[in-house]
Amino acid sequence: MAQTVRQQQIVELLRDRRSATITDLAEHFQVSDETIRRDLKALAEDGMVDKFHGGVRLNVAEWEAPFDRRLREQAPAKRRIAAAAAELIEEDATILLDNSSTSCFLAQVLAPRPGRLTAITFSVEVAQILSSAGRSHRVILPGGELRADDRTIIGPSAIDFASQFTPGLFVMSVAAASPQRGCMDFDLFETEFKRAMMPLAEKVMLLLDSSKYSKPGLIQVCEWQAVDILVTDAPPPAAVRDELEHARVVLAPPLPAGPGGNGNGHGRKPAYAE
Repeated sequence: MAQTVRQQQIVELLRDRRSATITDLAEHFQVSDETIRRDLKALAEDGMVDKFHGGVRLNVAEWEAPFDRRLREQAPAKRRIAAAAAELIEEDATILLDNSSTSCFLAQVLAPRPGRLTAITFSVEVAQILSSAGRSHRVILPGGELRADDRTIIGPSAIDFASQFTPGLFVMSVAAASPQRGCMDFDLFETEFKRAMMPLAEKVMLLLDSSKYSKPGLIQVCEWQAVDILVTDAPPPAAVRDELEHARVVLAPPLPAGPGGNGNGHGRKPAYAE
């Protein structure tokens, strides 16, 4: 059964919190307890959640390895976007990479390239990819708490450390994209981190697969005016294009097929496959 926007948001919240009471959910979404119970009944029937007295928890199958699940979602589109984004990044550039799954695909493309890339990132996953290719890339990680779900370094000290740098490019992705509200996310740290990093960079590059336009968001990261370059796999909706008149929009071409490519699935299998 198709989920409503609020039901999708409930699932996203439970992926962060694992469980919640009906009262907390009703207060968060500013609806009645009965409305939340109807939403949870539908989600339970779909196997998304398990209800208990006074509350609900995410079904175990839904929260296992969340980052691995994100790497599988829209993987072909993310590989195309990563390949197109890499073409826009100079070999000796200084870049700041967020902790998104799309940044992992981009790191896969950048890692074997010649030159000495300097990359600042909060993602241990991204850092490992860039530093394991036998190249001389310089990888900088902040200090802070390691979040186990996605191997991201979080906390105020991490943001403070990264704030001393002035990268040429900040590369980020977001959980959702709204024609009216711009780039959206669910996690408070993700939002604070991105808001703090955007003014430091000369340009902001947004990597966005087209599925994000149909997903709901909870917190506004930024308006479209903050984006200098959008790399995507399909033309944005007309309302978004109108907001991006100032920006460069790059449509990722299909990946080459054959032994050296993955366009038709018969080439070399990448580290992150769908």
